[in-house]
Amino acid sequence: MGLLRLISLFFVIFFSLGTTTLAMAENKIIINISGVAGDPLKNVQARLAVLKESYEDDIEGFYHEASNHIKKALEPYGYFNANVHSKLKDKTVYFEIEPGPELYIKEIDLVITGPGQDDPVVQQWLKNFPLKKGQVLHINAYEKAKEALFQTVTQQGYLKATLEKKAIQIDLHHYTATIILHLNTGQRYYFGSVSFGKSPFAPAFLQRFVSFKEGEPFSSDKLLEFQHNLSSSHYFKNVIVNPEFTQAENNKVPTTVEVTVPPSQQYSIGLGYGTFTGPRLTLGMDLRRVSDAGQHFTAELKLSSVLSGLATKYFIPGSNPLTDQYTVGLNVQRFMPKNGSSFSETLSAGYLKTLEKWRHSISFNFLHDRYSENDASTKSSHMLYPAYTISRISSDNALNPSRGSAISLTVQGASKSIASTTSFFQSELKNKYIFSPTTHSKVLLAAHFGYTVVNNLSDLPLTMNFFAGGINSVRGYHYDSLGPGRYLKTGSVEFQHKIAGNWSGAVFYDFGNASNHFNDPLKQGDGLGLVYSSLIGPIKLYVAEARSEKDKPLSVEFSIGPEF
Repeated sequence: MGLLRLISLFFVIFFSLGTTTLAMAENKIIINISGVAGDPLKNVQARLAVLKESYEDDIEGFYHEASNHIKKALEPYGYFNANVHSKLKDKTVYFEIEPGPELYIKEIDLVITGPGQDDPVVQQWLKNFPLKKGQVLHINAYEKAKEALFQTVTQQGYLKATLEKKAIQIDLHHYTATIILHLNTGQRYYFGSVSFGKSPFAPAFLQRFVSFKEGEPFSSDKLLEFQHNLSSSHYFKNVIVNPEFTQAENNKVPTTVEVTVPPSQQYSIGLGYGTFTGPRLTLGMDLRRVSDAGQHFTAELKLSSVLSGLATKYFIPGSNPLTDQYTVGLNVQRFMPKNGSSFSETLSAGYLKTLEKWRHSISFNFLHDRYSENDASTKSSHMLYPAYTISRISSDNALNPSRGSAISLTVQGASKSIASTTSFFQSELKNKYIFSPTTHSKVLLAAHFGYTVVNNLSDLPLTMNFFAGGINSVRGYHYDSLGPGRYLKTGSVEFQHKIAGNWSGAVFYDFGNASNHFNDPLKQGDGLGLVYSSLIGPIKLYVAEARSEKDKPLSVEFSIGPEF
């Protein structure tokens, strides 16, 4: 079928659908509203839409009932004296609304009784009660204030609080409202003991997860947060937290926790292929329960023609296993970029702390590296350097997110006077952002920046230099073929759109370089891809073109693994 014929067919179908829609509309009641705007208008429209369904074939019945419904729809926004002028013409109903004056709050009768009436938190909240004399009466604001009052009281442990009196008294003669809320707090309840069911972990270790103390005022929010933290941790698969109100003694509520744990061992595999690098293989192992005190061990083996190595790390939980960990690690690596070679060992000890979803990592590292650049003689270098990283990952799905972000900032450095063959300072910022402009499409944005301060870059071990190129950098170029350099600047834009099922097509544009001068030109690469959303993360196949090279060579890149 020719392009012109295909376009003609599209317009025939489009206008056919449009004609059908108009024909259907001929049998519908058309509503025209004027005089109000914003939320009052939306409420009027919503109420009339429901009424219209009841009178779909009876426009006269709809016309006579609508005015009262409009008046009721305006009352939640303080309009209790509205006038509605209506007119019916053909199948269109015109409503001209005069909302009238707004009704104001004249008095607030707010009384707290019971054991919690003098509670400082409750009293402070009352001072900031969201409704005030002289405000326009909005029913939604009243309901929210009432709900917030209950939440404030119950979160202080007054679990059986009751509203003994609640009312909104409308005085249409004086056109004012009085709000009445009389609340009795009832007795206060407190957290009791926390006991865990059968688990491979030691009881003393499990108690370190408890985020509240016995004797604190009972709070359902704190209990839900406790359950969420357990469920999202490395240690547990399913968590059920039950407050035992029937077993409360002296108003102390004991809590029982039932947990199931994931398998003690987990293994992972990652595959990749590049025209310039050949096959890539990553094997991972996680021994989740080395001891009943939560200590665990991970190992990752990477094999490729450019980068191969074994990285191991041993984790020791801190005082709060959810947020604190100590680590000891060993990394042995062979690095063979286009412009050199390196064999290194790194021993590290660190501390990890999570605060407000941000992960802080402080480590001390000792590196020994034998390396050469551009066929020069082999150098041997060692350095003792501290490193600090702050990072955060947020996404709606760990493996195949439709939206999410990842950001990390690392600073590290060494001094020649402290067990190091050279002095340097280095900073590195990574950022990735994913969003879905439509149900079937996805946009991926990434940026990577770095800067190194060092007298002579050749004195810095090759593994500490910046490089660019490859599937996670500038596609179309050899893996880590751009560099080494003091400066690193890369960026990437990718658009994916679903083709069928779990398959999506992709188009991308990458740019960047690793060089010794900030203003050196950026290499460019672009191409097409095919992405399959699998149970182990996206499987990606790209064909990339190195646009900045004279012959613009093509390369193929393949990878499996999560986005973040």
